[in-house]
Amino acid sequence: SGSMWGPAGAQTKIEAGRAVMNTVVPALPPELTVGLTSYGHRRKGDCQDIEVLVPIENSDRTSLLAKVEAISPKGKTPIAASVETVAESLRAREHETTIVLVSDGEETCNDDPCAAVRALKESDIQFKLHVVGFDVNASQKEQLECLASAGGGDYHGATDAASLLLALQAVTAPLEKKVEAI
Repeated sequence: SGSMWGPAGAQTKIEAGRAVMNTVVPALPPELTVGLTSYGHRRKGDCQDIEVLVPIENSDRTSLLAKVEAISPKGKTPIAASVETVAESLRAREHETTIVLVSDGEETCNDDPCAAVRALKESDIQFKLHVVGFDVNASQKEQLECLASAGGGDYHGATDAASLLLALQAVTAPLEKKVEAI
């Protein structure tokens, strides 16, 4: 969303996010497919501005990182609809898939995003939702923690690039162990 242009230490949140993604994504095991969905990056004030930039079955890290570099935050924060979009793309998958949501604020388009995530978990879609709150206030943190809990995942906080890197490494480390176990 547009608030990603705000400060996070010595750089903007979007700059910190890009830098961290350029560290985290290449470090993922090559067998692990990745995807990227973004919201609020094309139009201001549009709760429908959700785009699957890289489908989940992708293994092309270079393409994904190019998409990250091109994101220009400007809009709303439709968290629930974004998670629904990603989860629906996982419906046919036999194994649990991990979704990682990084947000610097609360939902701005849905009255009850926690209920939306709970409903998805009660469906036949197998996913775990981890949430990273990036420079959020107490009420935003509370909502994001609720989303992580409803999604069966963990919540991590971050305030700058260094803590964002630690948070994303914390949620990706178990994925690396899963790949090693196969």
